[in-house]
Amino acid sequence: MILEVEHLTRRFGARTAVQDVNLRVEAGEIFGFLGPNGAGKTTAIRMLLGLLRPDSGSARVAGFDCWRQHVQAARHFGAVLESPGMYTALTARENLRQFARLLGGVTKQEQSRLLREVGLEGRADEPVRGFSLGMRQRLAVAQALLGNPQLLVLDEPTNGLDPLGIRDLRELLRGLADEQGIAIVLSSHMLGEPEELCDRIAIMSHGFVRAQGNLVELVNRDGYRFELWAGDPARARTLLELIPGLEVIEGTAPTRLELHANRDVSELVTAILVQQGVGVRELRRCPGNLEDYFREVTLRSVEPAAAAS
Repeated sequence: MILEVEHLTRRFGARTAVQDVNLRVEAGEIFGFLGPNGAGKTTAIRMLLGLLRPDSGSARVAGFDCWRQHVQAARHFGAVLESPGMYTALTARENLRQFARLLGGVTKQEQSRLLREVGLEGRADEPVRGFSLGMRQRLAVAQALLGNPQLLVLDEPTNGLDPLGIRDLRELLRGLADEQGIAIVLSSHMLGEPEELCDRIAIMSHGFVRAQGNLVELVNRDGYRFELWAGDPARARTLLELIPGLEVIEGTAPTRLELHANRDVSELVTAILVQQGVGVRELRRCPGNLEDYFREVTLRSVEPAAAAS
């Protein structure tokens, strides 16, 4: 386990910003830390990075407490905050060199490798002042990867990026997780990138983690939904209504049916209809929607919900 967070809590006077947060993130996993603005995400991230002392609970990276053993823990994580700082008059290579000197023990070969990995090798000797926001974000990722950390933490990494910059960052992060086994925590109030990238998510609201678990399982918690286009929808409906756990609803088009099931019944539906001579023009599974689930979770009562593991 790369990151272990247990009962993490922080108060500011009478206001509780983060309450009893528990998280675990494994190597090679992209974990989405989601919530609306003011949910407590940034406060939690600051505690994960050892920048803010928790009132109770702990956050550990590679077994080291991020507050009590900050120096040891910091060797195992890198971070890209919402507005990464860099020297705009210097080139990308010079920026990386400055950060490498602060860290110590980072060779020029490793610096060049990182510039290549983030797609800046061809622009490495140009001043950063001429870089787009997306290029600066990739340079910030390279800086965070100095020293080969096991964990990469990103706070609102797609803010201000255009679609091309978002796509490039998505491909970069997926490669880091899949090819190098780096654990990534992605904090965001936007849902597009987490839905594309994340293996698991946690949703915060009013300082509590309201839901946590596998992204696909969470958004499909109420079952599976399919759209069926059949040559004889009336007969198809008669046959399919005999399947236990399957609800058949008349669709908006004459030949379309909507199916709700508690499991994946696509193969069973196709087999029955073909066997009975009912033509299947198309059977399409409609995936669960993170936006709908996010809205449902964040609109719940302010009392903490039991999190799924």
